[in-house]
Amino acid sequence: MPLVKGEKYECPDPNCGCAIEVTKGADPGCRGTYAPRCCCGKEMKKVG
Repeated sequence: MPLVKGEKYECPDPNCGCAIEVTKGADPGCRGTYAPRCCCGKEMKKVG
C-alpha cells in the first residue's frame, strides 16, 4: 500500500498509542502491499 502525504496511522493497541503522519508520500509507481507496522509489532490502522 503506497503511503500518501497527509495520511495518519495509529497503533490499534490502546496501551501503545503510537501514531504517525506521512510527510512525504511514495512515488506514484509504488506497488507496495504492506501496511505500516508499529514498533510493538502490530499493523497500524489508517485514521479518517
